[in-house]
Amino acid sequence: QAWRIIFEQSPNGVLLSDDEGNIIYTNSAATDILGYTRDEFLKMRFHDLAPKELAEQVDTNIKKILRGESLITEVYNIRKDGSKRYVQLHETRVIFPNGKYGIMVISTDISRAKQAEEALKESMEMYRILVEHSNDGIVFVKEGIVIYGNPRIIEILNAKPEEFLNQPITKFIHPSQKEFLLQRYKNRLAGKSEPTIYETILVSSQNEEINVEFNVNLVDQAGEKIDIVFIRDITTRKQAEKAIKESEESYKGLFNNSSEGILIIDSSGVILDANRSGLILFGYSKDELLGKTIHEITDNTQTSLEEVTRSVRLAYQGHTQKMEFWGIKKNNDLVPIDMVFNRGDYFGLSVVFAMCHDITDRKNAEAVLRESEEKYRTLTEQIPVGLYRILSNGQIVYCNPAFAEIFGFSSSQAATGSNIKSFLRDFDKWLVDCSTAKLPIEVEMLRADGSTIWVQNILQPNVTENPDATYFDGMLTDVTDRKVAIDELTESEAKFRAMLLAIPDHLFRLNREGILIDFAPTDTAFYPEITNLHLGKSIAEIFPSSIYEKYSEALSYASITGKLQRFEYSFKQENSIFYYEARIVPAGEKIFLVLLRDITQQKKFEEEIRILAQTIMNANDSISITDLDGNFIYVNPAFTKVYGYSQTEILGKNINLIRPIGFDSDLSKEIHSATQKGGWKGEILNVRKDGTIFPIFLSTSPVYNEFNEPIASVGIANDITERKLIEQELIRAKEQAEESDRLKTAFLSNMSHEIRSPMNAVLGFIQLLKAEESITETGKQYIELIENSGNQLLALIEDIIDISKIQSNQIRINKTSFDFNELLRELYTIYSNQLIRKADQKTLLFKPEMPQESPFTIYSDPVRVRQILNNLLSNAIKFTPAGHIRFGYTLMIDEDMPYIQCYVQDTGIGISPEKQALIFERFRQADDTYTRIYGGSGLGLAISKGLVDLLGGHIWVESTEGQGSTFYFTIPFQEGTESGKSLKKEEQKTLSSELLKGKKILVVEDISEIRLYFERLLEPTGAKTLFAHNAREARVLFKKHKDISVVLLDIRLPDADGYTIAAEFKRLRPDLPIIAQTAYALQSEFNKSIESGCDDYVTKPIDSPLLIQKILSLIEKKSDNH
Repeated sequence: QAWRIIFEQSPNGVLLSDDEGNIIYTNSAATDILGYTRDEFLKMRFHDLAPKELAEQVDTNIKKILRGESLITEVYNIRKDGSKRYVQLHETRVIFPNGKYGIMVISTDISRAKQAEEALKESMEMYRILVEHSNDGIVFVKEGIVIYGNPRIIEILNAKPEEFLNQPITKFIHPSQKEFLLQRYKNRLAGKSEPTIYETILVSSQNEEINVEFNVNLVDQAGEKIDIVFIRDITTRKQAEKAIKESEESYKGLFNNSSEGILIIDSSGVILDANRSGLILFGYSKDELLGKTIHEITDNTQTSLEEVTRSVRLAYQGHTQKMEFWGIKKNNDLVPIDMVFNRGDYFGLSVVFAMCHDITDRKNAEAVLRESEEKYRTLTEQIPVGLYRILSNGQIVYCNPAFAEIFGFSSSQAATGSNIKSFLRDFDKWLVDCSTAKLPIEVEMLRADGSTIWVQNILQPNVTENPDATYFDGMLTDVTDRKVAIDELTESEAKFRAMLLAIPDHLFRLNREGILIDFAPTDTAFYPEITNLHLGKSIAEIFPSSIYEKYSEALSYASITGKLQRFEYSFKQENSIFYYEARIVPAGEKIFLVLLRDITQQKKFEEEIRILAQTIMNANDSISITDLDGNFIYVNPAFTKVYGYSQTEILGKNINLIRPIGFDSDLSKEIHSATQKGGWKGEILNVRKDGTIFPIFLSTSPVYNEFNEPIASVGIANDITERKLIEQELIRAKEQAEESDRLKTAFLSNMSHEIRSPMNAVLGFIQLLKAEESITETGKQYIELIENSGNQLLALIEDIIDISKIQSNQIRINKTSFDFNELLRELYTIYSNQLIRKADQKTLLFKPEMPQESPFTIYSDPVRVRQILNNLLSNAIKFTPAGHIRFGYTLMIDEDMPYIQCYVQDTGIGISPEKQALIFERFRQADDTYTRIYGGSGLGLAISKGLVDLLGGHIWVESTEGQGSTFYFTIPFQEGTESGKSLKKEEQKTLSSELLKGKKILVVEDISEIRLYFERLLEPTGAKTLFAHNAREARVLFKKHKDISVVLLDIRLPDADGYTIAAEFKRLRPDLPIIAQTAYALQSEFNKSIESGCDDYVTKPIDSPLLIQKILSLIEKKSDNH
C-alpha cells in the first residue's frame, strides 16, 4: 500500500506487467502521459504502446529483463489519439508475492526536452544553411582582414577560398572605390552616421569588375569590433530586369499553352478571352464561349451564383479568391473545378483572371476515400481483429462481429455456417500457406458482395484423432487501405518519373571557359554522350573541334550581350547523322545554362516538306486545292497544262468550271460528302478550257486544321484517256484469246478422239487374239510386237497431246491432300517389277529415300507429281543399261516458304554439258543423231518441266557424261489434312463373267470396227448385245427393251451429244447403269460424263478386262440395291 501511494504521487508514469507483458497496474501519471484510462491500460500489453515495427524488440527486451537485466532506453510510445510521446523508460524485473516474475517500467516524459533539442538543431542547421546557401555573399571582416566568407562570395569573385581568407578586404575593392570605402569605415568607427547599404565595385581574381551592393553592419563580438558585410551581385538583378521585359511574349505563350484553363473576365462577369485548355475544359470553341457570362457556365444547383458574383467582385478589388466551382460543359456534362480569381491587366483593362483546375479525378478519389473512411470508422468502433474457426472443408463454425463486418455480413450469426471458400480464389493453396506460415501473411479475399479485399491472416491447425473433426482457428486484419495506398504511391512515382523522362531537352551548365559544371540525367540518347566522367572538363574534350568552336562563340556572345544564343550542329554516330539545336542563356555570374534538343526528326520533316513541295510542283498529276465552297485556291503547273487555264484564270473560280454541262448533281454531292469524311476515288468526266471533254481518275482527301476540322480539299486527277483506249483494246484482245482457247480445246479433243478411236479397234482385237489358244508361238510374237508398237504409239499420242495442252494452257492443276510416301512406294513397286521382268536386267532400283515419317501428307496434284516421276524414272531405266538408280526427296526450309526437293539419280550414260541446256526443250534428246541407240519422242522432260512450272516449282539436271545423271525438281510444300486422299486403289474382287449370262447390254457406237470388237469381247460372257449406230437407234432400242442391264455409250455420236443421251436415259431410268466411252483423254471429259449422269467412264483404247469388271461391278451394285 505504501508503494502504491508513492507510485500514485510520482510525476513519472509507472506500469507493472506480468511475465508476458500484460499490463496489471498503472498510475495516474501514466494515464496522463499516454491518454489511456486505467481500465483501457489493464486490457493492453506493452506491445500495444510501441510502434508496430518495434514489436520484435519489445519481445527481446522482455526476455532480457526477466533474465535480470535493467534497461534504460529512450523511445516514443503511441498515445491513444495516435500521436507520438517521447519517454525515457527504466525497466526492471520485480518478484510478486506469489513468487512469479513481473516487469516494472518507470516512464519519464521527455517530449519537451526532445522537442527543444530538435528545435535547437533545426535552428542551428537552418542558420548554417541560410549562410552557406545564401544568394548574397557574406563576409566577416576584423580590422580590415577577411576572417570568413561564405561560398557565394567565393563564387562571385571566382576565387579559391585560400585566395580570399586572411586577405585584406581592400585587395578585392576596385582602386577607384578604396579611398571612398576606407573613409566610410573610419567614420563609422568614429561614431558618425553612414548609410549601411550602397553600391560599389569589386575586382575578381581575374581582375574583372563586378558591380555589387554592400550592406555593412558593425557588431560587437566578445568585445571586438567585427564588420559583417552582405554583398549582392546586382549584375544578375539588372539582367533579370531585362529578362522580365523580354519574357512578356513568353507569358503570352504560357497563357495559350498552359495545361490549366484560364478565363479572362470583366467586372460584370463577361468572358473576354480563354486559353486552349479553358476551351477544352468547357467544350466550346472560342467564338462560342467569348461573350458568355460566368453565370452561363455555372451549375447553380451545386454552386451559388451569388458566391460566384461576390468572388469576381472581390478579385476585381484586388483580393484573390478561391472556390470550388461546378461548371456546365457545352454538352451539359458537369465538371468540378478548383477556381482561383485574381486581378490583372488585359490590354489596358482591369480584369479578373480565373484559373481553372479540373478536379474530377480528385472528386472521384474523395468519394472513394469517403467510402473507405466510413468503413474504417465503422470497423474501429468494434474489435479491430477478426477471429474465426473453420472446418477442413472451409465451413465457418464461429466468427466474431469484426470478422462478419470485414466480409460484409450483417452479423456474426449471418456469417456463421457459410463457407470461406466463397471468399477465396484458391482455397487449398490459402489453407496450406496460412496454416504453415510463422507470421501473418497477406492474402487477397472476396467479401460477400463479390468485392476484393486484402487481409493479413494466420491460421492455427488443431488436429484431432478424428481427421474429419480437424479444425483451424484464424485471425485476420483488413489491410486493404494500406495496399491501396501503396498502389497509389507506386502510381504517383511512375507518373513523376514519366514527367521527368518526357522532357525532350538535355540540360547542362557551363562556365565562361566552357567547363562542364553539372548536367541533368535524361533517358533520351544524345551524342556524344555526357557522363559524370566529363564533370570539371572542358567541352573541347567532349565535342569535336568544329562543334566546340560553335559553343565557344555562343558562350562569348552570351557573356557580352547577356542574351539567349542559339545555334545548330550535326553529329555523325556510326552510320547515322543526328541534328541538334543548342540554346545558351546566362544563368548567373559567368554561368551558362545549355538546353540541347534533338531536332533530327524536325530536320527530316523539313526535308520531307521541301521534297513534297517540289514533288507537287513537278508532278505529272493535276493537283488542285479548293476551299469548302469548291473554289480553287491552288493548282500545280501540270493542272494548268492539262486543263488549258492559267493560274489567274482558274484561282478563285468554282470547281464547276471544269465539269461538263449536265454533270450529275448527286455524284457531286457524294464526292463532297465523302471527301469531308476522309476521301473519294473514282472516274468522272471533266472539260478543258477549249471545251473538250475527257475522262479522269480523281482522288480527293480533306485538309484539317489544328482542331481536326476540315478547311479545304485536295484533288489529284489523272487523264485516263489513253488508258481507256488501252482497256478497250485489252477487252477485244481478251475476247479473241478466249475464242482461241475454245478452238484449241476443241482441236485437242478432236485429235484425241480421232487418234484413239482406231487405236481402240487395233489394241482391242490384239487383246482378243492373245486369248486365242490356236495361235502359234510365231503368231504370238507378232501379236506382242503389234501390241508393244501400239502402246508406244499411244504413249507418243499422249505425250503430244500433253505438250500441246501445256503450250495452250489447257492443263488444270487439281490439288488435294495425299500421302507422298505412299506415292513413292507405289512407283517403286511398279518399276522394280518391270526390271525383274526384263530378260537382260542388269540395273538395280533402290527403295525410295523418304526422310519424313509416314503418312507424309501434302497438298498438291498427285496425278501430275506421279507423271513427272514416271517420266524421270522411265528415262533413268532407259538410259541405265547396267548400274543402279536411287530416288527420293528432301524437305527444304526457305525464308519465303518450305518446299520439297525430289530427285532421281542414275549411274547411266550421262549427258554432255552442251546438251544439258537443251533436253527440257520439246523433241530434244541428249542423243539426237540418226544413229542414236535409244528411242523416244523427246517430250518426256519437256512435259515434266511444264508440269513442274504449273505446280510452282523448278527442274534441273546435274550430270557427268559416262558417269550418270541426277534430275532434281521442287514443288511448294503445303501440309495436307490428316484425312488426305489415299493413292492406293481399292482392291476390287474379281467377279465372274457368269453374272453377264443372259443380261442385255446396249452398246451405242458409230464405228463398225469397235462394234465388232465389243461383239467379240462380250460373246464369251453369254450376254445379249444390242447395237445402236447412232442416238436415234439408241432411243428406239432403249424404249423397246425395258430389261437392259447396262449401257455402253460413246460420247461422240454423229447425230447427238452423248452427254444429252446419258441425261435423257437417266431421267427415264435413274437406276440404269451407264458407262461412258470416249477417245477424249481429258480430265474435263471425265467430270462432264459424271455430271451428265454416267456411273463410270472408260477411255479408248479400252482395257478389255477392266471394262468387263466395271460392267460386272455396276450390275452387282444394282442387284444389291434391289
